[in-house]
Amino acid sequence: MSIFFVRDVVALRQAMGELRTNDTARIQVRNVLLNLLDAETGQRGYLLTADPDYLAPYLAGRTRVRESLRLAEQSGYRDPQFLGNVRRLSQVTESKLEELERTIALTRRGDGVRAANIVREGFGRARMLEARQLIFGEVTRLRLVRERTLEAFNDRLLRAAVTLVLILSTVIAMAASAWRSLSAAARRNNELAKHLALEASHDVLTGLPNRRFFERWARRLAAESLRSGKSFTLLAIDLDRFKGVNDTHGHGVGDEVLKEVANRFQALLRSGEFLARLGGDEFVVLMEGAFSHDEIASIGQRLIDVLPPSLHPQLARHAVGASVGAASFPQDGTELECLMQAADEALYVSKRGGRGILSFARGAPTTPCAGGSAPLDDLPVFVR
Repeated sequence: MSIFFVRDVVALRQAMGELRTNDTARIQVRNVLLNLLDAETGQRGYLLTADPDYLAPYLAGRTRVRESLRLAEQSGYRDPQFLGNVRRLSQVTESKLEELERTIALTRRGDGVRAANIVREGFGRARMLEARQLIFGEVTRLRLVRERTLEAFNDRLLRAAVTLVLILSTVIAMAASAWRSLSAAARRNNELAKHLALEASHDVLTGLPNRRFFERWARRLAAESLRSGKSFTLLAIDLDRFKGVNDTHGHGVGDEVLKEVANRFQALLRSGEFLARLGGDEFVVLMEGAFSHDEIASIGQRLIDVLPPSLHPQLARHAVGASVGAASFPQDGTELECLMQAADEALYVSKRGGRGILSFARGAPTTPCAGGSAPLDDLPVFVR
């Protein structure tokens, strides 16, 4: 009986190692898509504005994409199908990155028309779709493997507990120690799973919903609005002069500023208003229902006016502000990508118009809609 118990303990430890390896592989594969989206977002901003500040998220995303691919391959998950898909994904992402680099290089040389034509050709969109399909398929497969492993883990854990009770009278000290170890390991594993689920849908720094959560929520809202005929409004918010805070005071102060901005924005929200952080100093607000221009302007002005009081002891008043772009569904776009692009273009108008103001989208975007992300099924569903 003691031999069977020891075998179960060894098998449980092996299963926990497999779960950790599976989690690591799944996180890195999913990070490939997130970082590729960051790189594409930077490229899109640069193509629309020729503002070199947008090259920073592009360069960071490009570097992290390759790092995530490397970490996925080195995760210790030795399944041949997984390794084959990672290598294929590496080829697809390199092809997509080459397309991004080419359009950026053309824009740098002043040939924005040719860069826009490359985007319209759809090669990059096809590569992004292929990358999403590869990642979705692999994340789903890894999740199913994890569930089977966890089910077997729990069955073996129960059997080990029964065996432990039977031999408790003779090996009470050793059995108690082993049980505590197994229980603690099981709790840590469950806590890790919960932590991974939260990180997949929320921004670690501010605690706000992140880009993936926002896109999933917005797509559902758009589908419901198309069925019901109800509209909603999207506010794209970009902080003014935030880069100067990081450059002058360091990223530690910058992070504290972002958290304070999130708190102030959150305090202004009412029922039916949803705030998310898309990354960097970009925020977005979804407002359910029909609003007049004056009502939207009033809400946007509240968001702008809440920032002038000092956001950090090291910063003066008005050190950081906000510019806002507003787009309404379905007037300014019936697809999420088009609506976001319309809001972005309105935001750029606010930036060019002196910052610290709100501008409205004027119909469909001036350039073809591209990008976007399909939701990953293993992200948790939250209801506000």
